[in-house]
Amino acid sequence: MSLRAPDKATHDPSVAIIILNWNGLNDTLVCLQSVSNIRYNALEIIVVDNGSSDGSIETIHKTFPGVQVIANTSNLGFAEGNNVGIRRALTDTDYILLLNNDTTVHPDLLHHLIPVVEKDPSIAVAGPVICYDEEPDTIWCAGLQMGQGRMFGMSIAQTTSVLMYCGQPAHMVPNDIYSVDAIVGCAMLMRTSVLHEIGLLASELFMIHEDFDWSLRTQKAGYRCVVVPVVNVWHKVSASIKRQDQQRSGNPSAEYYWYRNWLLVMRKHYGVRTMLMIAALYAFKLFPSLFYQDIVQRRFIPSVWVAHWLALLDALAGRHKKRFIR
Repeated sequence: MSLRAPDKATHDPSVAIIILNWNGLNDTLVCLQSVSNIRYNALEIIVVDNGSSDGSIETIHKTFPGVQVIANTSNLGFAEGNNVGIRRALTDTDYILLLNNDTTVHPDLLHHLIPVVEKDPSIAVAGPVICYDEEPDTIWCAGLQMGQGRMFGMSIAQTTSVLMYCGQPAHMVPNDIYSVDAIVGCAMLMRTSVLHEIGLLASELFMIHEDFDWSLRTQKAGYRCVVVPVVNVWHKVSASIKRQDQQRSGNPSAEYYWYRNWLLVMRKHYGVRTMLMIAALYAFKLFPSLFYQDIVQRRFIPSVWVAHWLALLDALAGRHKKRFIR
């Protein structure tokens, strides 16, 4: 779907939707079918393919000939892969919506998001309420916040990011627009003028927490991150929080980037002292607790244990290595 100029009757600001694909053809086709039904006048759809080997590029071209497809020669990760699409759209759009390829959307998604940010120039980024695809009235994420409370007998303040309202019924979110620490990159509407001002996603993070980093950068520049309390996106992730934890805990790549990048983001925004405090909690409390838990539950995976400690060592050394990439 090519870019259409702002409609003279409605004066719709121009929007580019960027969908990142990496060997996820079936999900991407379903997502594109959903996005093609969005009721909006000034819309461009861009698929960035991260070096897929499943025939994604050819099939998308054939099935959706109006969609722009950018073919990367290798897997650049979530951050830089999306940056490729952002650069393509940055000069001639007012807003950019990052959208996961394993989502479906409501046709009025943009009509709910765009008026909110148009009315308030202090808003840099906005997101909808995102529910589970398999349980469409159960929230997966309605904003991101710093970790709060306790786990394994330790405070988790600033030690992680948390999906707000996760697992709760959709009606539990506030009725009014509310500010959050960050907007999840699954469905992230970004004001392009702010992208020009503070820069794109941090490509050195490769994947995970780049959304939190960019959101914190907008706040340092004096902007706000808000959630528009309308369910407009459904995400194909497990509605079982326990099963989600198990899936990530068995994936060394996800574990490595989750912990390494969080430490790097905390160092960047809150200083070395904060990062060292969190690293100490990881090393002496969290990682040993996870190790013991995995042994007891007979699901210990050596590569995950290695990923934990490489994440810690690389973060402390300020290294941005690419590890556990298929």
